[in-house]
Amino acid sequence: MLKQVQHDGRVTISALCLAALIAAAPLSAAPLDPLGDPAIFKRDLEALNRKPLPDEAALARAVGAAVAVDARQRGRCAPNKISLGKLAPVSLDGMITTMIAKGQIENGWLVPVRLDDCPPADPIRVLLLLAADGRTLQGIFAGQGTSYAWPSLSREALRGAVNAALKQLRTADSACNPRDITPTGMRIAGSSADLGPDVYGIRLKGSWNEIWTFEPCGHRIAVPIAFRTNGNGGAYWDIDDAGVLYTP
Repeated sequence: MLKQVQHDGRVTISALCLAALIAAAPLSAAPLDPLGDPAIFKRDLEALNRKPLPDEAALARAVGAAVAVDARQRGRCAPNKISLGKLAPVSLDGMITTMIAKGQIENGWLVPVRLDDCPPADPIRVLLLLAADGRTLQGIFAGQGTSYAWPSLSREALRGAVNAALKQLRTADSACNPRDITPTGMRIAGSSADLGPDVYGIRLKGSWNEIWTFEPCGHRIAVPIAFRTNGNGGAYWDIDDAGVLYTP
């Protein structure tokens, strides 16, 4: 199963939340023109990411709301205390770039969040979108665990990973029919020597492997995914169906 995600892919977020954010944010002059002069685009991108990060109070509200929504939707622990990691810009994720260029948002970041008073588990990732007004901040659940996949790449690979997990589940336990499943863990299993650094959310060269874990009906299903960049801001992903591991 070989798929390619181009630089204009979409992200793993709630369509309703995103639509609400766009509707609430007035359009403004676009600070980025990805189709214009590359040197100007690079200059504007760097200037955009030199702007101050959202203040701590706004971050706490946005992340707290995203964590609460995820806890309800996935039936997970609802924490009273959380710890935020470092915000990482994802300005070059195709969907984020497009929204910035259209004047719908100012910028976007991923932040790891540890649920301090919940049972031990991988940190969740929250996608933060700052509206074009520079004030409205939306936090949206974007996965759990550690992954090099940027939001739009993660969304596309998730479809394949879910299909692989459900295929294994139908064979192993036909009585288990979950309405919806999402990974309870993601981890990086290896990478090529030439894997490039994070560049505003994406990687431009190299390859890596990840294991995404699902736990429907108390089972554990580990899905191996291989990612390979295409050098143009996109990536291929491939799921090894034979390597999917099911644990009752």
